[in-house]
Amino acid sequence: MTIQVLGRRCSRRSGRSRWLLTLAVPFVVALVLTAKAWATPSYLLTLQTLAFGVAQDGISEHMQVSTNPNGTVTPWQMQLQAQGDTDYHLARLVVSPSGHSGWHSHAGLLIGVVQSGQIDFYDALCRKHTVGPGEVYTEDDEVHAIANTGTVDAELYITFLVKHGAPRRRDEPAPDCASETGIP
Repeated sequence: MTIQVLGRRCSRRSGRSRWLLTLAVPFVVALVLTAKAWATPSYLLTLQTLAFGVAQDGISEHMQVSTNPNGTVTPWQMQLQAQGDTDYHLARLVVSPSGHSGWHSHAGLLIGVVQSGQIDFYDALCRKHTVGPGEVYTEDDEVHAIANTGTVDAELYITFLVKHGAPRRRDEPAPDCASETGIP
């Protein structure tokens, strides 16, 4: 019988293969267990995808509007650039009271608007920013989490712009300050 160990073929009786297995197996098991311990899944959160599409070759838009409908001038501009194929997701998110997103990041940009209720947004330093109805917030590739500390559901509509084929969400280890937030 032959086994594959770290890219080399060794006979089962080989002392070298036993030595490598003795070192490799506990390391791999520890890595898997640690990764699971790091995961911070969401709790009392429902995500419904409303639309999905792919912007082939990315997005490159720049616009500037200076004149208001009433004729007054107030400069405003927007620039959005994504190089490479970009996935677009539109979703409805409901976070129940005591619910949270878990600590996570994105392989791109999330733009969210709170339709009803409110959420607390926490950055990697556990700084809290409360977002209420009609307010917009963003999330990116930095570690963060949201929580509903209110007594009613928080309903949000969110747009994800992420690298094509990448997951919308990446579970991340909780920062050292997470115990201050109530989010594990």
